[in-house]
Amino acid sequence: MEMKLKGKTAVVTGAGGRIGIAICSRLAADGAAVVCADLTRENAEKAAETIRSAGGCALPCQVDVTRSDEVRRMAETALRNFGSIEILVNNAGGSAGLFHRLSRFENTTEEIWRRVIDLNLNGTLCCIHSLLGQMIERRYGKIINMSSVAAEKGILDRVDYSAAKGGILSLTRALALEVGQYNINVNCISPGMVVGAAAVPHQGTWLRRSGEPREIAALAAFLASDDSGFITGENHTIDGGRVLGVHFHHRKEK
Repeated sequence: MEMKLKGKTAVVTGAGGRIGIAICSRLAADGAAVVCADLTRENAEKAAETIRSAGGCALPCQVDVTRSDEVRRMAETALRNFGSIEILVNNAGGSAGLFHRLSRFENTTEEIWRRVIDLNLNGTLCCIHSLLGQMIERRYGKIINMSSVAAEKGILDRVDYSAAKGGILSLTRALALEVGQYNINVNCISPGMVVGAAAVPHQGTWLRRSGEPREIAALAAFLASDDSGFITGENHTIDGGRVLGVHFHHRKEK
């Protein structure tokens, strides 16, 4: 495999989840040193060990992305160890299901709404803010934000999550306008249903299967590489065509 990210360092949040580990592993396989950031030390270590066992370079880092002070410490630790951060993947996020509080909008509470917005949208903002300055200074950076098909289609019982992911999509586009002059690319990935990523009913895709974490990781690796140098402010949907409409598997083909 060509080491397209050799000599670069990436910070990946939400590193301990299935998609997070897949992204960390793929970036490392492509040559990047990876800061594996997660809410728990155990998950951060798990992601880092996956990379190390394959011969890669990884640094685990425990961080709550909703806490700006913790995010600043994470950035300082990463820069102290590696000197510069070229790639940021804002993968941390989730719906109210993480708190066992999924509900219809009419029954949601302001507390849960704030927690979902804080985790997804504000967490993304904090991480970008902590590393953007050194990217501007070096005139290079790849920022990859994780949105969702929920931002485009909406998801039942997840109005708060859909709103937060829609905010990330808009943040991506607006930020790309500001930082393009510094040779910084800002892009978004919007996954559909991915195996093991969420416990939701299978609604069907035109490829007749769910996605796999490695497929999200492959897209992230492309956006992190110089092969994507002329792509910015874009949302890259990866959902097997789900946004085109539901494929009902019981329908007979002609």
